[in-house]
Amino acid sequence: MNRGLHGHLELICALDSGGRSYLRHQSFQAPMHLSKPHLDEGVLVVNMVNPTAGLLAGDRIRLKADVESGARLLLTTPSAARAHRMLSDYAEVTQEFSVAAGGWLENLPELFIPQAGSRYRQRTVIRVEKGGDLLFFETLAPGRVASGESFQYDWLDWETDLFYGDQLIARECYKLSPGNESLVPMRALFPNAYYASCFFVTEQLGADHPCWASIHALHTQEVWVGCGALKSGGWTIKIVAAGSILLRRTLALVRKLLYTALGRALPSLRRAIE
Repeated sequence: MNRGLHGHLELICALDSGGRSYLRHQSFQAPMHLSKPHLDEGVLVVNMVNPTAGLLAGDRIRLKADVESGARLLLTTPSAARAHRMLSDYAEVTQEFSVAAGGWLENLPELFIPQAGSRYRQRTVIRVEKGGDLLFFETLAPGRVASGESFQYDWLDWETDLFYGDQLIARECYKLSPGNESLVPMRALFPNAYYASCFFVTEQLGADHPCWASIHALHTQEVWVGCGALKSGGWTIKIVAAGSILLRRTLALVRKLLYTALGRALPSLRRAIE
C-alpha cells in the first residue's frame, strides 16, 4: 500500500453566454488547490497551487484539464514545484490535457526542482483537435543549485505524448539519473544545466514564418535553443541554459515571439516571469 497524499485537480474551461472563458467544472483534493482565476486579454488565467512543501514518497497526483471550443485558458503555478528526498517509493504525477477545435490552452508552470535523493515519475498525454491551439511549456532544474545539490536526485522518469487529431505527433521520453551517460555531454557544457521543453501546435503558422528564425537567433554560448517542425500541426522548441535566470529570460522571449506571431496580446501572470 502506497503511503502519501493521493490528490487530484480537474477542470473544464468553456465559454459563457457572453463569450467569456470560465471554469464550467472544477474539482480538487489535497494537496492540490486552485486560486481565484482572472481574465486578461480574453484568456482565463488559472493558478494551480500545491500549498505543501513539495512532493514526498508515495504522493500520487492526477491533473486533468479540458478546453472547449472557443475557450482560452492559461494554466500556471505561482512558485516552483519540488520533489524531496525519498528513502523508499517515489512520487508520481499524471496529466491529461485536451483542446477542442477553436480552443486555446497554454501550460506555463514554474520550475520543477528535484532535490537530492528524490525519485519522480511523470506521465502526460495531450490531445489537440484539428483547429485547436496549444502552447505547452515544461521546465526542469538540476536540483537545489544554491545548496550544492546539482544532479543529485536518484532518478527522473518522464514521458509526454502529444496527439493532433488522431495522430501521435510527438513523444518525449527520458529517464535520468546522476550516472546517466546521456547527461555527460550536457553537464560538460553546462554543469548546472536548466532545461525547458515547448510544444507549439497551431495551423496558423508554418515553418517558414519569420518567428522561426527569431527563435533560432536566441541561441548563444550560455543558452542553447533549438526549434524544429513536428510531424504535423506545429513546432517543438528546446532550451538548455547555464542558469535559471537565463532560462526564464529566454522563455519569456520565446513566449512573446509566439504570441506576437499569432497577433495576440500576452495575458498577465501577475508575477516576475513577465
